[in-house]
Amino acid sequence: MKILRVVSLDLDGTLVSREYVDYFWLELVPRLYAEKHGIDFREAKNIVLREYDKIGPRDLRWYIPEYWFSRFNLDRNLLHQALEEAGRLVKPYEDTLEFLEKAHRMCKLVVCTSASREFVNLVFKRVPLIPQTVSSVFSSVSDFALPGKPREFYERVLTKLNVRPEEVIHVGDDEENDYRIPLSLGIRAVLIDRKGVKGFQNLLELLPIIGNAPAP
Repeated sequence: MKILRVVSLDLDGTLVSREYVDYFWLELVPRLYAEKHGIDFREAKNIVLREYDKIGPRDLRWYIPEYWFSRFNLDRNLLHQALEEAGRLVKPYEDTLEFLEKAHRMCKLVVCTSASREFVNLVFKRVPLIPQTVSSVFSSVSDFALPGKPREFYERVLTKLNVRPEEVIHVGDDEENDYRIPLSLGIRAVLIDRKGVKGFQNLLELLPIIGNAPAP
């Protein structure tokens, strides 16, 4: 059997719901834009979404709140306030806390995310069990200046952790970034689909796999 050294966990959509981050990008930013430019919310949202699409997720700027506040000429002093407002919507999934409590006793846990550190910090503040149970956090955007989770991101994480791909299980909800890409590197990837269509329906289903894997 393969030795398991690390379980890598995606953040949004895996440990916590996306509600808070969607609220920030799709409600708060358009609202501030509307207030700044004196237009109604619907018109502002259409403008903001078109601007998002012009940049797209393959561009590092797409992930950075400060960039968008600058692009939309919004008061940067409002950024912290906006992040805190969004942070009130951070919610761990029902299985997350039980999983973390049990899994961190079995192996080393890390977080691998494409969220910027601003959003990571919001989650950690609202769900303190996450930073209490994970040993490292890797943000592709903030730590490596890489948009999304390309192969290079996982390669650099493996180097930082000093582990081989087959010694890692990565868990996430995005079929391309959390499953196909790490799998192509030899990482044991697990897809979480809480609707139960593809992959595992919740994190607790992973516990037998982690528990049965031989320790280093």
